Amino acid sequence: MANKTVDAIIIGSGIAGLMTAHLLADHMNVMIITKSNVNTSNSSCAQGGMAAALGPDDDWRKHLADTLKAGGDHHNETHVEMLVKRAPAIVSLLDQLGVPFDKDENGALVLGMEGAHQNRRIVHVNGDKTGQAFTEALINSVKERVEILDYTIVKKLVSKNGRVIGVHTEKECIYSKATVLATGGLGRLYEHTSNVEEATGDGFALAYRAGATLIDMEFIQFHPTLLRVGGETMGLISEAVRGEGAKLIDKNGKRLMEDFPLKELESRDVVSREIHKALQNGNEIYLDCRGIKGFKHSFPGLAERCEKALIDPTVTPLAVVPGAHFVSGGIETDSSGRTSLKGLYAVGEVACTGVHGANRLASNSLLEGLVFAEQVASDIQSVQSKFQLVYSEEDSDITVPRHLPSFSDIQIRMTKFVGIERDLSGLLEMKSWLEQFLPYANQILSTDSRATIECKNMLIVSALVTEAAIHRTESRGGHYRLDFPKRNDHLWSSTYVALSKEKGAQITQKEKRHLVLENI
Repeated sequence: MANKTVDAIIIGSGIAGLMTAHLLADHMNVMIITKSNVNTSNSSCAQGGMAAALGPDDDWRKHLADTLKAGGDHHNETHVEMLVKRAPAIVSLLDQLGVPFDKDENGALVLGMEGAHQNRRIVHVNGDKTGQAFTEALINSVKERVEILDYTIVKKLVSKNGRVIGVHTEKECIYSKATVLATGGLGRLYEHTSNVEEATGDGFALAYRAGATLIDMEFIQFHPTLLRVGGETMGLISEAVRGEGAKLIDKNGKRLMEDFPLKELESRDVVSREIHKALQNGNEIYLDCRGIKGFKHSFPGLAERCEKALIDPTVTPLAVVPGAHFVSGGIETDSSGRTSLKGLYAVGEVACTGVHGANRLASNSLLEGLVFAEQVASDIQSVQSKFQLVYSEEDSDITVPRHLPSFSDIQIRMTKFVGIERDLSGLLEMKSWLEQFLPYANQILSTDSRATIECKNMLIVSALVTEAAIHRTESRGGHYRLDFPKRNDHLWSSTYVALSKEKGAQITQKEKRHLVLENI
């Protein structure tokens, strides 16, 4: 197997990874590894936009308050404060990179409204093509300045003496002073998801096998409105559509959210559960966009999908279903993106910085990826550039292959037992089913195909989500237990489920405002 050495490896080509690469490229030899092409990521599909307190009657304190409320007061508030304060500067930085934000006739940014925000503060591009525009601008910035390995899957992290020093791909071992996981989410664990096909939870599994700590894995956010055509989904319908007046109705035309104070703009977990309950009871739920003026101009991406499906949303309400969208937990990191393993960073959705709490506020995800990419890049430049690499020996295979379940088997069971609503009996059934495969999923063999690696990763991450959901005996944010339907601050305030290969599951009560991981 050939060996190669770079200063920094970034695994993933979404907003967080691209921004990290952009900020490092003038200072270090940087490599991006992505298992599809560099243009494919959850970030590139992001429609609604990015939150920033820019309006005359808005400020970072209101943005912070909305974030804490939506996330069930389960946050690292220091990190949230950093996030919302930095947001306006991030908009300026992107503007300098050439992102063509939507502006009015006077050149002022058009600010959209989304669920659980008390002010219009969502910047966007071409209505609902914000993620695509951000991604294109960053790709243009890095494509001549970094090495990109596309269509390449990372099989495992390379460690020596407790430090991550590189990665194994299918073809070679690549060593680095710093390794950054920016691999995105895990939506493909479920039957319905807004995520791209590549979102099989790879980064979580890579970190877990290497010995890193993960937290808050039970908090899965389900987006309320995925467009449903026949039995298939065709991407999400941005929250911004509801922000502009679209209403959720049942098959009889009755408004679903009529009795809720914020109507369709309640937080995502609330809206998703209401749609889920209706569907479980045999009803059908639609998003009625007929009252939105200039629909095609405001939401061109959605309009194009509707046209392909032969639906006119100005005439016919759109059938919707909730789908897995975002995980608020992930690999535990400090304010610089450092994980519990030396030399390993995480940024974006795969990381848990504590800014989303138990349920992400709409349009905070792109912002988090960009803000913490700055933190990661700064730390790598100041600390990891001084590290001298000592190479590791190759790992050897220690298990034999065996039959694994299909992707569909995993997705059906996760949706049924660890989905929008959960209870102990279902969670234990899921855990029991997974346990037969875990000894094999924990080891990646040199002969494993991409599909086998992805399946093993899905099994590991399914087990992490299931285990965390079993331990949290309350309902909060994206975690809803039918057998514990209330939030329980007495038992669970500032309490976290931490998961690691070495220690298993641990219930940890700590003040996350002051989380510092000293590993460098």
